[in-house]
Amino acid sequence: MKQLTVLTLLIFSPFVNFAQISTGKVSDPKKKEETENKAADKQSELDKGLMDFTVFLGAGYSFGSHRIEPNGDLFGKPLGTRADEQMVNRWTYQAGIRNRIHRFLTIEAGLSYDRYGESYAYKSTINDSAFTYDRKYNMLAIPVQLYFTYGKRVQFLAGAGIQPFIPLSLKTKTTVTDSKNNSTTTDSRSIEELNTVGLSVLFSAGLQYRFNRYLSAYAIPAYSLGVTNIFAKQEPHKQWFNALNVRFGLAVHFSEPTKAKEAKPAKEKKKINW
Repeated sequence: MKQLTVLTLLIFSPFVNFAQISTGKVSDPKKKEETENKAADKQSELDKGLMDFTVFLGAGYSFGSHRIEPNGDLFGKPLGTRADEQMVNRWTYQAGIRNRIHRFLTIEAGLSYDRYGESYAYKSTINDSAFTYDRKYNMLAIPVQLYFTYGKRVQFLAGAGIQPFIPLSLKTKTTVTDSKNNSTTTDSRSIEELNTVGLSVLFSAGLQYRFNRYLSAYAIPAYSLGVTNIFAKQEPHKQWFNALNVRFGLAVHFSEPTKAKEAKPAKEKKKINW
């Protein structure tokens, strides 16, 4: 009886194994490699180069403010009309580079054409006389920042840095109107009353959207806090500029390509031929 059972198992076991092999799915190494290559090609282009070098060009709208006080030296004078000045918002322009040096770190350096404005207006309540002036400051700045960077297609950037600057021009337009409505306007340009160099501290946070591997748009507002007095030592007042500059523009990326992972050939299952 035992011999009969063993003989029966020996006879039917090959048919069972053959049925399992026939119905089971055997992977083809070539097809699997082609599938993996297609998946790699469909991978987002943003993932192909993480450490990218970026050139950007943009503009900004600056909401300025200032802190002003009398100079404590022998040249100091009371603020007078300067205490009632209003800040004038102005457009700014910037260009530079960003280099992503780590998965979460990016360095930015560039040139910025920063502009500030002040105005004062007085009109007599007794007659029609008036007195107004507008003052415009133009600065060339070199912002350098370190960003924390997160994201691929939509990137979040937040960081801080310093911004040395030099004055380019100071334009003042003064208009005096007498009681007979006769106006006299004078324009003056000078940078002699300004310091030769200055320094601000920067704080930035914003977003960058990548259209593809090479092009993106950004909106990264930056707040600059004046550290140094912009006026020379012999001037009657001391002044520090602060500004919220809403920066935006376009960036071109030069990404470092990464090597696609080679697909390992699948192990071929042994076939049993009967």
